[in-house]
Amino acid sequence: MPLIHASHILVSSLKKAARLKTRLDQQDLSFEQAVERYSDCPSKAHAGDLGWFAPGVLPAKFEQAAWHAPLRQISEPCETEFGWHLFWIHEKTNP
Repeated sequence: MPLIHASHILVSSLKKAARLKTRLDQQDLSFEQAVERYSDCPSKAHAGDLGWFAPGVLPAKFEQAAWHAPLRQISEPCETEFGWHLFWIHEKTNP
């Protein structure tokens, strides 16, 4: 079974997510700093780390965005029912 280890930042708007993505790409702040300062998700207590999960565990739109995010890079902003996310994918396993 494939597994993914992901972290994320959750914000309320595309504008905020795009601004954060730019700052992260420019290395103006680290992913961990961005999570601590800006994320609206309770996972910020763990630096945005969602741990490992398999397909079918999380809500479909969220999971699809995480699985399509690039490995060890800041993802493009993506919208789910929770808000706007930037993902950092630590690792993916193959089935």
